[in-house]
Formats: sequence, structure tokens, C-alpha cells
Amino acid sequence: MNQSFNNLINKAKLTLNYAFGHAKEKIYSVTGTSSASVQQIADYIKAHPDTKVTNKHYLGVTLSFYELEQGEMKYYMETNQVKILQLDVHSHYHSVVSYRSYRDHFSLDTPVKFPDLNGV
Repeated sequence: MNQSFNNLINKAKLTLNYAFGHAKEKIYSVTGTSSASVQQIADYIKAHPDTKVTNKHYLGVTLSFYELEQGEMKYYMETNQVKILQLDVHSHYHSVVSYRSYRDHFSLDTPVKFPDLNGV
């Protein structure tokens, strides 16, 4: 039983490490650096020709919902035309970036750091 649990843990670590490594490579190809800010990722999502945008009007406020899929990378963003409300990046079904304007108090220009799971 203990060996099965260790095998499961090791497989989860490898999968997460692969997902974060894939995301780092993608971010590097987008920004030319090994990290990116939430604002840079948002600009990439908005400018990409394959991005699907849906606009909805609620109580006089227009909200925009952006979705982009590129291979194993999935991007999702919500804005109110002025502010990024939510931004998520997933790779291989694992969350890589999760930004919420109501929760995250750092600057949109702060570089996103990806964990290094090799030593875990």
C-alpha cells in the first residue's frame, strides 16, 4: 500500500512539473523572457487572433469573457473594460496562473513565478 501511494505521489509530481515546464516554455515564446506579468499575459490573450470573446451586459456594466486554447494551454480572462477581474492559465489540466482582482493585491506588472518541482 505504501509503495502504491509513493508511486502515485511521484506520478503527480512528474505531471505537475511537466505542466509548469510547458507553461514556462509557452510564456518564454510569448514574452521572450522566462517570466511574465498578469498584464503581459492579458495583452497576449486580447491580441491573439484565435481568442474567443463574449460580451455581456449586467446592470449597465459590460463584462468581457476571453477564452483561448493552444494545444495543452488554456487561457481564460474576465474584464470590465477597465480592469482585469480574473485571469487563469491551465496546462495539462493543472492551474499555472490564477489571478483574481478581489483577492490578489500585487501589481499586474509583478512577474509570475512558476514553482520548481524538481526538488520536491
